[in-house]
Amino acid sequence: MSVNLASRSTLVSHCGDRKGQEKKCVAVGTRRKQQPRGTTRAARVDESINVDTREPSDTFHIPELNQETWENFLKPYKSSYEERAFVVEKDMIQGEIPKELRGSLLRNGPGLFEIGGKPIPQPFDGDGKVAMFCFPGGEDNRPFFSTRFVRTKAFVEEQKANKMIYRGAFSVGNPAGGLFYNPFDLSVKQIANTGVVHWAGKILALYERDLPYHLKNEDLKTLGTTTLDGAIDEPYFAAHNQIVSMPDGSKRLVTFSASERGLDNRIVVWEFDEDGKQVARIEKTLPNAAFGFFHDMAVTEKHYIFVENPIRLDMKKFLLEYMFGKACIAECLQFVPSMDTKIHVIPRPCAEGEEEYKVYTCPRPFFTFHHVNSFITSTGDIVLDTCALHEGMDFSANLKTTDVSYYNKNVGRGAYTRLHINTASGVVSEKKMMYRACDFPCVAPQVTGKKHKHAYVYGSAADQEDLWGPPQVISKVSFTSDDESVSPSVQQTVFHPGRNKWAQEPIFVPRDGATEEDDGWVLVLVYDSDADTTELAILDAKSMKAEATIKLPFMIPAGLHGSWTPEYLGSRPEGDPANSRFEYDIRNGIDYF
Repeated sequence: MSVNLASRSTLVSHCGDRKGQEKKCVAVGTRRKQQPRGTTRAARVDESINVDTREPSDTFHIPELNQETWENFLKPYKSSYEERAFVVEKDMIQGEIPKELRGSLLRNGPGLFEIGGKPIPQPFDGDGKVAMFCFPGGEDNRPFFSTRFVRTKAFVEEQKANKMIYRGAFSVGNPAGGLFYNPFDLSVKQIANTGVVHWAGKILALYERDLPYHLKNEDLKTLGTTTLDGAIDEPYFAAHNQIVSMPDGSKRLVTFSASERGLDNRIVVWEFDEDGKQVARIEKTLPNAAFGFFHDMAVTEKHYIFVENPIRLDMKKFLLEYMFGKACIAECLQFVPSMDTKIHVIPRPCAEGEEEYKVYTCPRPFFTFHHVNSFITSTGDIVLDTCALHEGMDFSANLKTTDVSYYNKNVGRGAYTRLHINTASGVVSEKKMMYRACDFPCVAPQVTGKKHKHAYVYGSAADQEDLWGPPQVISKVSFTSDDESVSPSVQQTVFHPGRNKWAQEPIFVPRDGATEEDDGWVLVLVYDSDADTTELAILDAKSMKAEATIKLPFMIPAGLHGSWTPEYLGSRPEGDPANSRFEYDIRNGIDYF
């Protein structure tokens, strides 16, 4: 299916705000010089869509947006109390697992949607449960599977008490149900449910308002929080990170901490070598960005990149509802279309030349959780690909307050969006790459921070301007020409798992010795709402066709983020694989570690 619309562009002036007051409209350096009055700079929004889409006609199905579809989509948002470990049996596998696939897939997400019988309506507040598939490689490449809850301090205390004790970011009032409520306590429950990465020999379960939790490689048992022997020198460690390749072939983990300082936001960025040693650290205060919602970051060979979202605290809701226990703190965050979305570009310590901290203003406001990738062009400009929510985010939406009518509006709808920063003029140009609603992107790890030709996102089955729905498919987004420009030619290759099946975040795995960017596999968990089970699809990253599917006889709750490591982390007992089988229900008590 090909969609080609006549090219049309909109020029948006950014030298005056919506009240006619003059404001800066180009990059602002460290000294933040004000632009002269009357200066006009135009930022460009290219509204044309030029994409060739290849969809598997034999399996492609766009579900109707009705209550049945909504209920099917929500089925994996439920508690899974069992912790398990076993070697996958042959009858669970369809197709043939590539023998070259060696390493471990790690996934994290909420595992509990109730505590003591009290429901958790917002999945972001659910206690973290990590799962892993460990592939030994070779002819018998059946993976070792394991899943366990992260034993955070709050999880252990609440499970022992069989009731809520701590307040989550989306909790309303006193979660324990008592009369006492302290609205000035803005601390939130630490749940280790968002990301997971293997670094410096350690599995780290991540939540952005806490330190990482160190999990044992072989069985995911919780060993406690870690500072990587003092290398993490802040109380917070982000849930997102980037693993970049250095010129000498070594790799670094790049991540950050974001914390409010009055009206400002204090960003600390670290780089850790493969032994977990801190080899770079910078600290930067972003002015008037306290509520910029810095969930993710991007990196180039010379820069750290942060997008400041146009979010402010709704003081009326805060004073009249939150202070009286009628709204959660997250609900007080408000997307403000009259504010600017800004791009903060911070020089990396390893950068050569006269790089300076600069701030760029985007052509129009949007909200973003996740970035695809960023790179420096051959002319020295900067490209940032991100999943932009052009009509913002509603932080009050949850499983209790939302129904299928959510998709009648575009609030919360992500779009693959390219931002091109002309570093000489300071002008930012924007282009939406396709109609398909999408998020949770990835690229091949070897191109992180460098020019990429391919990216992978999960998205709606519908690829239409006026229709979207729950994430169900995986789209490979390929740039077939002008891959440095703001308006490259785009081709989509789509994997659709089937009717009433729902794909989650794609994870790219490169083939050893690959010479092409898309030579490898895409691993994706898929929930089957008819069978109430989860399967792991192993896709050829070039064709996006399934080479093998591992069908688990149970469901894994809908997760958040994951990662791949080439290290085999699991148990592989000699002789009978049943020796490694383990199953435990946490409702029997959580003293077992």
